[in-house]
Amino acid sequence: MATLTLHEMLKREVDLLPEALVEEVFDFVLFVREQRAEETFLWRQVRETQAYRQQNPEDVSVVTADQWDEATRRLE
Repeated sequence: MATLTLHEMLKREVDLLPEALVEEVFDFVLFVREQRAEETFLWRQVRETQAYRQQNPEDVSVVTADQWDEATRRLE
C-alpha cells in the first residue's frame, strides 16, 4: 500500500465531509492563511524598524513610562 502525503489525506477527508462542514473547513483555511500573511507582514515591519534604528540611532529616543505619559498626555 502506498503511503499518502498529508495533502492527499486532507483531500480525502474533505471529500468525505458534508457540505456544511466543507464550508467551515474552507473558512478555517482562509483564516489561517490570512493570519500567516499578517504575521509575515508584522515581522517584516519589525525587521525594517530594527534596521532603521541601527542605521539612525540619533532618531531613537528612550524614555521612562512617566516621560511617555507626559509627552503623550495632550494627544488624548
